[in-house]
Parts: sequence; structure tokens; C-alpha cells
Amino acid sequence: MLFSAVITGIVGFGGGKFARKLNIPASFMTGSMLAVAIISIITGQMYMPRSIKVIAQIISGAYLGQQVSKQDVLQLPRLTKPILLLLLFFTLNMFVMGKIFSLFFHMDAITALLSCLPGGIMDVSLISIDMGAQSEIVATMQLIRLVGMLLILPYWIQLILARFNKQSKNAEESTEKETLKKQLPFGVMNQTKNNLLILLISSIGGILGVLSEIPVGALIFSLIFSIVLKLTKNTAPLSANIRYFAQILAGSIIGCTFTLHSILQMGQLIFPAITLLFSYLVINFIFAFSAYRLGFLDLQSALFASSPAGATDIALIAGDFGGDMPKIAAIQICRMLYSVIVMPFLVRFFVS
Repeated sequence: MLFSAVITGIVGFGGGKFARKLNIPASFMTGSMLAVAIISIITGQMYMPRSIKVIAQIISGAYLGQQVSKQDVLQLPRLTKPILLLLLFFTLNMFVMGKIFSLFFHMDAITALLSCLPGGIMDVSLISIDMGAQSEIVATMQLIRLVGMLLILPYWIQLILARFNKQSKNAEESTEKETLKKQLPFGVMNQTKNNLLILLISSIGGILGVLSEIPVGALIFSLIFSIVLKLTKNTAPLSANIRYFAQILAGSIIGCTFTLHSILQMGQLIFPAITLLFSYLVINFIFAFSAYRLGFLDLQSALFASSPAGATDIALIAGDFGGDMPKIAAIQICRMLYSVIVMPFLVRFFVS
């Protein structure tokens, strides 16, 4: 078993590196999942212990928590109304689309709901494993959502802004705000000590989360502990390589769940995936104009803030359009935290 796990990890790493060279979104997660899935389908020999998911959850929580800054927290009181409005839209969409998927596409309730959850592909995939959903279907739907939104979003927003003749904000103002948002390292510590401190504190939280037997407890508690550490000590973000390691672990675990039978089922996901993407574009449009008309946000910032793709990817795209980066980041982080902390409990409650 140990030998199979090592081989699976190597295959996952190779797939992640290859996807990275191709500039595929969430490359290490996607590449490792696809590489392990292909070998698993062909040989049936891929293996990764499910207990490894706790390590991936802890690292994921540690990484997410380090994205929260004091400036994001200070933004929250002024953004309460648009955040609540957006979370309401996403929650209603999850339940409506989940019900549609259950009725018309023959998914079980947990798989259908988690497929519509607007969180990160790695986080939601780990949650699906923890909650007993068909993780290969959830991961595939989440991958299609991420890739689809990143491909469509720039053209979609360009079309809306051009149609309604809305000017972008001054690029210099956006750049200045982004500069102010840059995070400072913790004291004089080097990157290695910084990483070890974050992982230590997050691991304590993750272990407490496992002992609490709360669904996805390792992810939730490591996330909370990481946020507290970030706000009190102003630690620097985790090194990207650590996040890539967690993505490889998560992708390898999910890749092992793919079989020839599950691949044959993937053809059934084309229509639900298109339906889900369309629902997110509708929410994006309705929220953006509601927030703009109510004076919460300018139009381009509202469009980016309500886009359910990766928060980092959205920030990179939004920088080219001159949106209000601190507000976009704050709303995206709230969407991300709500998706991994609150929504799984809503799914569990609804199904039970």
C-alpha cells in the first residue's frame, strides 16, 4: 500500500508539473487529478489513503486564512449589505440548481448540492470526500465551473461594460490600493520559519477540528487558527510550493476515485455543467446591477466581486480592468469562507 501511495504521488506530481507548463488553471490540482485518474482507469493500481485528506485540508485552511488581512476586515462593515445579498443569491442558486440536478440528472442530493457550491476546487473536492459525495463528479463540476468562468468572464464583463458604457476606474488609483494591500512579513523571520509557524498553528487547529468530529473540521479549524495568526502577527503568505503540495495530495486522492464506469458517466455532466455556468452568469448580472443601482459598488467591481472563480484568479483579471481591488478581495474572501464553512452545514442539514 505504501509503495502504491508513493507511485500515485509521483504520478500526481508529474501531472501537476505538466499542467503547470500548459498554464492550466489550478494546475497542480487539475493536473494531478487527471494524471492519476488516467493511470487509475488504465491499470486500476492507483492508491492514496483517504486519511491524507486531513493534511491537505490543514494546508488548504492555512493558505486560505493567510489571504485575510486587517484591511479586508476593516472593509467588512461597509460591505455588509452587498456581501449578504451575494451570499443569499449563491445559497438560493445552490439549492435550486442542486434540486434540478437531483431531479433531471440523477445525482444524489449531497453530490448535486456540492457540485453547485461556489468554493475553491480543492476545498470543495475535499469537502465532498469528507461528506461521502461522489467526489469525482463534484471535482469535475467544480473544474468545469472554474475553467468555464475564467474563460468566459473577461469577455462577459467586457461585453456588459461596453454595452452600458461604463468607464473603468483610474488604473493608478487601483494600483495604489493594491500596493497598500501588500502584506508585510512577520518581524524579521525568514520564509521557512514563517511557513513553519503558520503550519504549526494551523495543524493545532486542524487536529482540534478532527477531534471535534465536525464535518470538514480540519479545514474549518485550521482556517480559523490561520486567520487569527494572520491578524495578530501579520505573517506572510505561505510559500506557493506548500499550496501546490496540498493540491497534488487532493488531486491524487480524487484521481484514485475515477474508474472506467465513472468516466462513462461524465458524458451526463455536459448539460448540468452548462446549466450551472449559465446560472452563475445570471447571478453575476443581477447582483452587479443591483449593487450598482443601490450604490454599494461600481459596476465593474460588482461584476468581479460576484464571479465564482478562484479569488486569486479574479484579482489578477480585475487588475486589468481597474476595479476596486480591496472591495473585490474582501467580498471574494467572504464568499470563499462562507462556501467552505457555512454551506457544507446547510447541505448536511438539508439532506438530513
